[in-house]
Formats: sequence, C-alpha cells, structure tokens
Amino acid sequence: MVPAQNFVSNFCTTKAGLAAGTTTTTTTANASLYCIGGKAYTASAASNGATPTTDAVTGAAFTALALNKAGVFAICLDTSGALKIVQGGIVDYSDAGVYSEAPKLPAIPDTLCPIGLEFVKVISTGSAWTMGVSNQASQTGITKTFVDLMVMPQRPITA
Repeated sequence: MVPAQNFVSNFCTTKAGLAAGTTTTTTTANASLYCIGGKAYTASAASNGATPTTDAVTGAAFTALALNKAGVFAICLDTSGALKIVQGGIVDYSDAGVYSEAPKLPAIPDTLCPIGLEFVKVISTGSAWTMGVSNQASQTGITKTFVDLMVMPQRPITA
C-alpha cells in the first residue's frame, strides 16, 4: 500500500493566458484544466469575461488603488468555472516604478483554485483604480501585469 501524500490539492495544470479585456472585463485566452480538493475541473476560455466587483473572500467591494499605490489580485476559478478574484495587499509605489515592499498575496480559500495574479500600479499621472469597476484596458498612469499560475507562490512577488 502506498501511504497518503501531502500534495497541494488546488492547482491549475494549464496556462490560462490572462489578459486585460476591452473594458472592465478580463480575458482568459485558454481553457483551464484545474483541481480543487483533488477533483478535476475544466473552464472554457473567455474573451472579455465579466470581472467580479466584490472580493471572493470578504464579499465586499474591492478597495480602490489611489495615486502612487500598487496592489495584487489573485484570479481564481471555483468548481463551476466562475471567475473569482481575491484582493491582496496595497503598497506605496513611486513614479520611478519602485515598490515600498512587495504587495502581500491574499490567502485563498480551499474552495477556489488560483490561476493567476494581476498586478496593478498607479502613478501620479493616473487616477484611482478599482477592480471590476475601472477599465482594464489601457489607461494613462496605470500599468497592469498578469502572471499565470499553477499554484499560489509561497512568498510575495512583484511581477
């Protein structure tokens, strides 16, 4: 008999191909094969899919990023294939592109599978930005970077 192993039970085996949609939407260019609690699921690719306006953990509206702030958002899927987002930390960010520290990654519940991260950076020439409400497409003074994941990183990253 093979003893039980302690493997990560929530993971994504395919690159989602995350990208900004044309308005407040988010695009997943590829279908995602993922696992929650050891069970396999598939989510179809979605061009300009609806972006949630509330945090999947707190149920509250996302906190806006003010000028010279940066934040990270975990993009996840649930068992139905619905896109869910969890907001991480917000930190100071300079016009020169320097973080005061790496934004803290959010804790993801066992009911979600992280498929990527979105880093949003607002400099002094931008305007306050809120996930699910503000435009995901190109905006002056606001930079977004997407990182596809298989599992959540163990420590904060900046891109």
